[in-house]
Amino acid sequence: MKYIPGMDEGYANSLKNKLFGLLCEYEKDREWEKFLDSILIELYGFDPEERTINYYTLVHKISSLRYLRYEYFRSTIFDCMSLLSKLTEEDEDGVL
Repeated sequence: MKYIPGMDEGYANSLKNKLFGLLCEYEKDREWEKFLDSILIELYGFDPEERTINYYTLVHKISSLRYLRYEYFRSTIFDCMSLLSKLTEEDEDGVL
């Protein structure tokens, strides 16, 4: 994503917050699936030219959350947060 300097890191942090919010919704047994769907819809809107292998890994991990038990759900959320950090680093290094 090449828009405004620093926007990528800000967006990644926003997405991390949404993922953490998703975990909280899941733990409180609320409407977490709607939250999950909104995150996926947002990710599907990425420009195809900007999608890297880490993007696809992120989308597939998030898509699988619907079918996971709690312990795997939680660890996958944190894996996705780590992956977002890698995506931000890739962009800083110009490796999209």
